[in-house]
Amino acid sequence: MNNIEAVLFDLDGTLIDSEFFYFSNWQPILSSEFDFEITFTDWIQFFAGHTLVANVDLLKKKWGIETTVEFMWKETRANYAKSDMRTIQLMPHAREILEALHESPMRIGLVTSSYRTTVDTVLGHHNLLPFFEFFVTREKVTEAKPAAEPYLLACDLLSLPKANIVAVEDTITGFSAAKAAGISCIAVSKQESERAKLVDATHLVEDLIGVRNILL
Repeated sequence: MNNIEAVLFDLDGTLIDSEFFYFSNWQPILSSEFDFEITFTDWIQFFAGHTLVANVDLLKKKWGIETTVEFMWKETRANYAKSDMRTIQLMPHAREILEALHESPMRIGLVTSSYRTTVDTVLGHHNLLPFFEFFVTREKVTEAKPAAEPYLLACDLLSLPKANIVAVEDTITGFSAAKAAGISCIAVSKQESERAKLVDATHLVEDLIGVRNILL
């Protein structure tokens, strides 16, 4: 990928190890309010990488759970606040790849379905905010991933040919968004259920060292 001039990173599950944090805060709500139990494997397979709206819709359609976006927003945010998002750790080699890219001519952006408050809290805690030229967060777009809009906005901000931009994603949701926007995608995941969905990515690796080896 010698022509790449910009790298657009996803956040959750790609740069930060947040999926278990989200699962551990959703599951008590599902259990106490709806007598519904899911495992972490279920979370990765069905919920990871999706917006709150999409997950509430899934709960209704797949399991017949009647809840609302407003209720789940209030309950999950209350749990997140009690759990403290600053406890979320970086994915292995996240700092390493950002430092390496920062020393290269490549430009770095973040494209996430999380809100800017999450970005600022977690990446700010790890002192990684200065590595990014810009942040495309949930409140910046009308349609979140898997829609193309987040990546199209990032492409507009970069003003580069799409052939010179690559996304780094860990779920089929993010890959679908990048593909819909017309940019290549390096998929990075060790989760077998997710890797099986990502076989059409430009590259499929297990960790961020693999991503670094492709880009640098």
